[in-house]
Amino acid sequence: MSQGTGVRRALAFSFIERWLGIIIGLGSNVLLARLLTPAQVGIFSVSLSVIGVAQVLRDFGVVNYLIQEKDLQQDSLRTAYGLSLLLGFTLFAGVFAAAPFVAAFYHEELVRDTLRVCAINFLLLPFATVTMALMRREMAFRALAVIGLSSAGLGACVSVGLAWAGHGVMALAIGAVVTNATNCIGVWIARPETLRLRPNLKAWRRLLGFGAQSSLTGVVTSVSMDVNDLAVGKVMGFEPVAIISKAQGLMQLFHRDVMAAIRNVAYPAYAKAVRDGEDLEAQYLTGVTHVTATAWPFYGFVSLYALETLRLLFGSQWDSAAALVPWYCLCGAVAATANLIGPVMLAAGRIDLLTKVELFWQPLRAAMIVLAAVWFESMLACAIALLLALALQVPLLYAAKARFMQNNWSVWRRNLASSAGAALISLGAPAAIAWHYGLDRNAPMPAVAFVLAIVLCMLTWIPGLLLVRHPLTQDPVFQKLWRTVTRSRRT
Repeated sequence: MSQGTGVRRALAFSFIERWLGIIIGLGSNVLLARLLTPAQVGIFSVSLSVIGVAQVLRDFGVVNYLIQEKDLQQDSLRTAYGLSLLLGFTLFAGVFAAAPFVAAFYHEELVRDTLRVCAINFLLLPFATVTMALMRREMAFRALAVIGLSSAGLGACVSVGLAWAGHGVMALAIGAVVTNATNCIGVWIARPETLRLRPNLKAWRRLLGFGAQSSLTGVVTSVSMDVNDLAVGKVMGFEPVAIISKAQGLMQLFHRDVMAAIRNVAYPAYAKAVRDGEDLEAQYLTGVTHVTATAWPFYGFVSLYALETLRLLFGSQWDSAAALVPWYCLCGAVAATANLIGPVMLAAGRIDLLTKVELFWQPLRAAMIVLAAVWFESMLACAIALLLALALQVPLLYAAKARFMQNNWSVWRRNLASSAGAALISLGAPAAIAWHYGLDRNAPMPAVAFVLAIVLCMLTWIPGLLLVRHPLTQDPVFQKLWRTVTRSRRT
């Protein structure tokens, strides 16, 4: 099997897992948004922000190290396992002990209970970390998809069931624990030989150099991201935290969920390309071109139909988030031009450059958003601050990438112009419908018009790609699908 075919198969399974996971997540969120109040969702968001740094320290770069290491030794595996166990048990004890103090700071006892339940995840995750990293290195995404979907489905059922029974925010915390426990059981079934792996710390020096930089980057990123929720929660209350979270949630459908499926495959594929001496810049350009071809139509459509999408997914109690959605979608569209630079840097062994960029940009982004929250006490100001910060991040990332791999700007500009043209074509009819009903709507448009806009956007996307001769149309998978469609039409 060729490298390209293997990557496409892995990407297919990764997308299957991610899209079915999105369906499971959306289904549970639709129900939970109606079973829980914005304040309850805000409490859980703040709790996750508090343990965000601990989550980064728990990994300590173990997964990324195991994927990119050229000569992986048994001692490295055992040390990774031992380090994961040590950090997991230490972080569980730390979060459990700190929970009452965090609850006192926010004057909310539910924060304490939520944190203590979420801390159980630190005891579970080390038992699956090494195995899942090896499966990603070997691009065993079919097994990973089965495990991921099983755990997501069971966790969602538990969360919805407990919320229906009236357990409030604790339903979300317990559901997360069930999800991670199912992950552990799944990887043990898929790779039972890892149960015989004996932990040690013999190769700690080998992991320390990589893990220290990865953890430093992760800690700074996590603190910078989580401090936003903490600051908004303290200045404006729990409800604005939840409203911003829901507005960002529409952006995250692509920025986090779809891109996670792409990054899951892109990083091991880039690492393999480096080991095999292949052209990494060509692979990167293909990736960013394909990402923008799908991301920009998505963000454009959600911006035009923010109120309708929020109502569909979360219900009318989240209508106030609609005004924020276009700003966060614009953030996602800007970030899509550089989302894959991080995996390229890691695959090329230049985590030092990624660390420098993150150490500069993440605190700057956090400071801009916190200042907006404190000074203006406005959710819209926070969204605009994030957009300005991302406009600074993209050139920083490309400048860092140029330190070890030349940027092919002529191909980059040509390909992204094609993505923009295809996006404008696919958004033409939906924009006309939205204009007819008013871009600043206080009530959602008729369901028939919303569905028509979705259908027209999807039907004009592929013709738009063909019309502008987008590079995606040269992909073998695209050509095979297009031949199948045209053959069916002739028949």
